Amino acid sequence: MAAEPIIEIDGLSKAYKSREGRIEALKDLTFQVRSGEILGLLGPNGAGKTTAVKLIMGFLSPTQGRIFFQGQPLKVGEPRRRIGYLPESFRPNPNLTVFEYVQFQCALAGDDGDRRRGRAMELLSFVGMDRFPKRKISDLSKGMGQRVGLAQAFAGDPDLLILDEPTSGLDPIGKGEIIGSLLEMRKKGKTIFFCSHILSEVERLCDRIGILVDGRLRFIGATSDFKQRWQTEDLEEAFRQEALCEAS
Repeated sequence: MAAEPIIEIDGLSKAYKSREGRIEALKDLTFQVRSGEILGLLGPNGAGKTTAVKLIMGFLSPTQGRIFFQGQPLKVGEPRRRIGYLPESFRPNPNLTVFEYVQFQCALAGDDGDRRRGRAMELLSFVGMDRFPKRKISDLSKGMGQRVGLAQAFAGDPDLLILDEPTSGLDPIGKGEIIGSLLEMRKKGKTIFFCSHILSEVERLCDRIGILVDGRLRFIGATSDFKQRWQTEDLEEAFRQEALCEAS
C-alpha cells in the first residue's frame, strides 16, 4: 500500500508576460510526494524545476492550480515551518562564521541556550563541517557553502526537505557524502523532494523519479520503472540533447 502524500500538487501552472508575449514556465503540473520517500525531479536547465520549487515554497504565486501539505491547503504560515529548504543559489550572510549562521538558524527554528549550540554542532557534524565552525561564510568554497546550506535546511527537524540542486559545487567525494546524509535522513523518516539535472544522482538516491521538460511532466514513477522505460539516448533526445550524466 502506497504511503500517504505529504505534498500534493494539483494542476499547477505558472505564466509570465514578456516583450515576446506570454511565457509558460510550468504547465498543469500534477503529482504527489509521498511520506518517507525520496522523489527527484529531473530535467535540463530551464525545464521549470526551480519554478516548481518556488511555487511550493510560496515565493511565487501560481497562475492556476493548488498545493496541499498533509491534506491542507499550503498557505503562508505554520505548515512551512515543517519544511526545510535549500535554494539553488544559497547566499547566507558572508560576515557570520559557519557556527554563528547555523546557530542563528536553530534559534529561528525555536531552539535556545545550550540546546541551540548543541544542535548547531550536531548539524555541522552531520554535513561534515564541524572542523570549520569559526570560518567565515565569505571564506568558504562553493562546496563548503553548500554543506552549510544543507545544515540550515535540517535546522528545524522538518518533516519535508525541499532541495534545489543539493550537490551543486561539490566534488565527487563531497557529493557522495551528501547523498549518504540524505539517505540517513530518509532512514529517520524524513521525506525528501529535490531537483537535479544529473541522471546518476537521481538514480542513486530516489525511490521515484519525475521528468520535467519545457514545463510539462513527461514521466513520474518508480526508479526501477524509469530505468526500464528510458534509455540514455531517449533522454538525451527528450531533453534536447542535454547531457544528464556527469562527466567522467
